[in-house]
Order: sequence, then C-alpha cells, then structure tokens
Amino acid sequence: MTSTATICFEMTPALISFRRQVGAANQSLHALIVGLETLKEVEPVRPADLIFLSWQKPATPEQWNDARTFALKGAMIVTIDALDHYLRVLSRIDGLVPDTLHDKLNGRKVPGDNHRPTLFERLDALHTAFPGARAEHLLAMNLLANWRNRFAHGDYKFALTNKECEAIAKTAAFFRDNHGGADIQAALDRYTKSQAPTLLDLSTLIASAQRLVRDLDGTILHRQVGADYAVALVRYLLENDSNPSARLEWLFEPGGDQAAGRVHALLLDHGGNHAKNRTASAPALTRQELNQRLGLGRNDASALFKIPRP
Repeated sequence: MTSTATICFEMTPALISFRRQVGAANQSLHALIVGLETLKEVEPVRPADLIFLSWQKPATPEQWNDARTFALKGAMIVTIDALDHYLRVLSRIDGLVPDTLHDKLNGRKVPGDNHRPTLFERLDALHTAFPGARAEHLLAMNLLANWRNRFAHGDYKFALTNKECEAIAKTAAFFRDNHGGADIQAALDRYTKSQAPTLLDLSTLIASAQRLVRDLDGTILHRQVGADYAVALVRYLLENDSNPSARLEWLFEPGGDQAAGRVHALLLDHGGNHAKNRTASAPALTRQELNQRLGLGRNDASALFKIPRP
C-alpha cells in the first residue's frame, strides 16, 4: 500500500456492534416465526438436547400464540438493548461526542432532572447534538421502547402521552411511502390497546432503528479528524481488550512502519476501509499519516495509551 493511499472510517465500533446484534435478532425472529408456522403442519423433530426434557407440541391457538409472542418479545428486548449499548459505546471513544453528553448517553440522572433519562430522551439528545437522521425514525423509537415496556415487561407506568402519540401519528405518510406501505397508525392503535405488535409492526420499528443509528453514526463520524479518531479508536480497542497489556505488546512489538501496519489491519476490522473504489469521507488519513502517529514502539505506545507493559 503506498503512502498516498487513504484510509477512511465508515462505521464506529458502536454501529458495528449494533448491526451485528439487531441483524441477528431480526433474522432469528423470522426463522422462529416461520418455524412455528411450519411446525403446525409437520411432526416435530426433537433436538438431541431435548430428548430427556418434557415437551409437547402446542395444542391450542393460545399456546401457539404464546410461542409467537415469546419470539416477538425477544426481538424487541434485543433491539432496545442494542440501542442502549450503542449509546454507551459512543461515550467510551475519546472525542467522539461532547463530554456534556456522556451522562445522558449512559442513562445517568443529571443535575436538574427529576428522573433518569429514558432511551428515547437519550437518543433525542444525541440527535439534537448531531442532526441528520430522520425525525420520523427517532419518534418510532419512542413507540418501540414504550411498547417493549408494556408488552415484554408489563410496565404501564410511563406510557406515551397524548402529545407523543399525536407526533407519531403524523409520521403515517412517511412510513407508508418509505417503509413499503407500513401502517404506523395501526401499530400505534395496537400499542394503545395493549395488544401485541404484528410481525410487520416490529419489522418496521426494527428497520427504523437500523436507519436511525446508521444516519446518526454517519453524522458523528463526519465531524471527526482522521488521525485523532484513529488514535482514539485504537485506545478504545486496547482498553476493551480482554488483556490490554498483551494486546499492546503484540501490536507495537515491531515498532515503526511495521507496527503501523498492524494498527492498520486492526482499524480495517473496526470500521476502516482502504478500497480504491471507495471515496474517502471524514474522518480519513493517509498511510503516511498513520505511520507518523501510530508507528510506535512498545514504550511510547504504553505512555500514549496509559496501558502498562506486561
């Protein structure tokens, strides 16, 4: 790779983790629903680890519905957990978001507030600081989070207000036109009646979460400086390694350009891209800049990242 080649960053580790979790949840949800419908028509095949356990094929519509409900609840919970994790990871990468947002992103009560921020309030604070995502997708997260509380946990304490319901209802045309004819008003009606979401309801809300986080992440990244972000990303990856000292030792053992080469490979695994047919967007840096900033020996790397050597 020549020194003029550009390394650009297209995703934060927070987005990578979110996509992995939610993508797997969505795929598993569809597999479970299809599996349940198939099981109605065929004889069950017991897995080896179920041979000695008591299990009977559902015999009534209510029992089949309970199994479907379990799958829906699981997908809702995983999606909300993934949103929560996304916000927390953003706050752990130096300089990615303002320090003033850290308490809010981590769900901590801040002076002047009378409660810990809800997930929607945390997402809204991030969206206010980094506008760029669709407000309709943000509003859909308010519905998703409250529906999860009600449907999965039986928590009715903090329901959507009339004003919040009206705001979500006003997004009906957007979702119809941009989400394959999705009926967000019908979904909202099912929420207010304490009914279960349909598979289409939940698929629409999950897709909204994916688009919201993708757009937030892109807006956040575009405000970063390439070389500074690269250093912050390496620091985050080292600090969150199962053995930071050993990882630092291996990464910077060769020193100089060879150490920078190992760092380069690490960055490519965590949101970096150096494909020639990709247009670099901020943050970006050349391999020469990477060599200058992170072509370090072990002692200098230990001092920079404040991680002791073994």
